[in-house]
Amino acid sequence: MSEAGKVERLSDIVIDTLLATKAGERVLIVTDAAGMAENGDIVSAITARSRAAGAETLLVEMNDNPLKNAEYLPDAVQKMMPGQDIIVSLTRTTSAPLPHHKVPIGLVRSGAVRGVFMVKRSRADLLHECVLDADYPAMSTVANYWQAAFQDGETVRVTSAAGTDLTASIAGQPSHRSNFAHEPGRMSPCNWGEVYQGPVVGTTNGRFVCDGPILGFDWPPEPVIVEIENGLATGVTGHAETAARLWDLIRTNENGANIAEIALGINAKANDRSCNTYKKGLGRLHIAVGNGLVYNQDVDSPIHVDLIMHAPNVEIDGVEIVREGKSTQA
Repeated sequence: MSEAGKVERLSDIVIDTLLATKAGERVLIVTDAAGMAENGDIVSAITARSRAAGAETLLVEMNDNPLKNAEYLPDAVQKMMPGQDIIVSLTRTTSAPLPHHKVPIGLVRSGAVRGVFMVKRSRADLLHECVLDADYPAMSTVANYWQAAFQDGETVRVTSAAGTDLTASIAGQPSHRSNFAHEPGRMSPCNWGEVYQGPVVGTTNGRFVCDGPILGFDWPPEPVIVEIENGLATGVTGHAETAARLWDLIRTNENGANIAEIALGINAKANDRSCNTYKKGLGRLHIAVGNGLVYNQDVDSPIHVDLIMHAPNVEIDGVEIVREGKSTQA
């Protein structure tokens, strides 16, 4: 497929497949200067596709993120969001336009809007086969099994041969999965996907060994270990340079130590080494520190950092649902 063909295919996936956009709906598309510079043709194609569907479509290009190690959403853009039916975020320097900011998340959680997010993803990420050739039925099958297990469970335990061993309460916390955003209150990444779960705040304990990439830190030459106590990261060791930088980021941002997320990848085609693609790979697991609003935690933070591991074992209330990165579903 030509580059132009891939761009058109992506616009169809976003506007038609993931959003099922209808005539008369109000659509806000948010990009930033870096996103426009790298992916302006994608932004234009999505905008044109939305307008062709009959939607009242507003395109906003904001400045690049001026903040160091924090998310950014200008007040003017925040004020545009209420009253929209759909938000599409395609930003390169921040993920705040959706999902990691209290304003868009509040609108999603209240059932006021739905949306697709394409944030902090390179052009290669956006035009990857895991997006353009996504196998939605296969992903849905495994996601349904894992999500139901999380939703019905009270305690999750994650272990690995590399040394991960952590537990958390998930009692009463809703479980989420990548899904179609056809109804208000839903949001979807352009590249399915994950089953993602917010642990009960303050209940995660143990050790997480990250032997994969870290969002914003690429691939450390050796594993990074996060010690966790009562829902907070209490120290980072392993590869010295990465550990020092990550710990500095965590400790200098409000609620940066919060354990916000436990997630399982469901996309067998998500094998590119880019963190935002690789974490979606089938059977990989990641946790996140920082902002937990997306995961039904009442914890806001300027940061949200994913740390990916390989070959997890996952138990819900003592029942194994993943063994060495493979689903135990028959």
